[in-house]
Amino acid sequence: MEHSHIEWTDHTFNPWWGCIKVSDGCKNCYAETLDRRWNGGHWGPGSQRKAMSNKYWLQPLLWDEKARKAGVKAKVFCASMADVFEGHPDTLPHLTRLFRVIENTPNLIWQLLTKRPENIVTLLRSGTNWMSKFPDNVWIGTSVENQKAADERIKHLSRVPASVRFLSCEPLLGPVDLSTVFGLYEFDENKYALKVGSRWADSPDWIIAGGESGHHARPAHPDWIRLLRDQCAGAGVPFFFKQWGEWVSEFHPAADGIVPTASNHSDSFTTSIMDGHDYLGQYMIKVGKKAAGATLDGKEWKQFPVTHN
Repeated sequence: MEHSHIEWTDHTFNPWWGCIKVSDGCKNCYAETLDRRWNGGHWGPGSQRKAMSNKYWLQPLLWDEKARKAGVKAKVFCASMADVFEGHPDTLPHLTRLFRVIENTPNLIWQLLTKRPENIVTLLRSGTNWMSKFPDNVWIGTSVENQKAADERIKHLSRVPASVRFLSCEPLLGPVDLSTVFGLYEFDENKYALKVGSRWADSPDWIIAGGESGHHARPAHPDWIRLLRDQCAGAGVPFFFKQWGEWVSEFHPAADGIVPTASNHSDSFTTSIMDGHDYLGQYMIKVGKKAAGATLDGKEWKQFPVTHN
């Protein structure tokens, strides 16, 4: 889709539709819901993938030409209706075709996001020579919704020699501590200090965070977002806060005047301690995605990686 509504990209390209749920972040998958509206059948075990038309595949070439004429590279998120590195047999011919399109659109920045980073290197080696010479216009990311996902996935992402490696912490379902990933070693007055003055070379270059949206959305505790923001600040890593989702803290301006009811009021978060941060019980109010917005402590965080190509 040209002119994507996803705040951290410009366009969305889906070479195919379909996937299988693999973790907690998949529970309320918006793509599966959208697929059902279009006759469905492309999600879950035993499902097939829906390939897109040849005409659809021409779109990136048009976007590339527009970006070339404008002199500004455009970002393309691939894929919002699938997992680009799923490795499903139906997708493999299209994945090879995608690699060729990426190579032929140097004026586009391709943001490839996956929940299966363990497949990235194998699939790249089978269809490209990128592991020996990685394209400058490819950013590779993995979804990290909680600490379990972070511990399982980031180590695989670090093996990929992309110019930008990023984490999409959305929907954020729990606190994610990146101190060991960034090479941070000391917590002092809500700020992290760096080891030897710099972060680890193979750590992520960009962090996106956001709460869940949709009818069955789960709330994100404000301190989970703050923890990521503060660690990014300490490591010199750009931080992009996309949205609160449907829920905000009782202290958020959008919650003012709302009378708590069974339908709009969550139980307080259980108190827990994690690396110096107190996750105190806090009531969350359901106000809707638009009203919730994306302001954290009075400021919007819309930072992007700085690239030199």
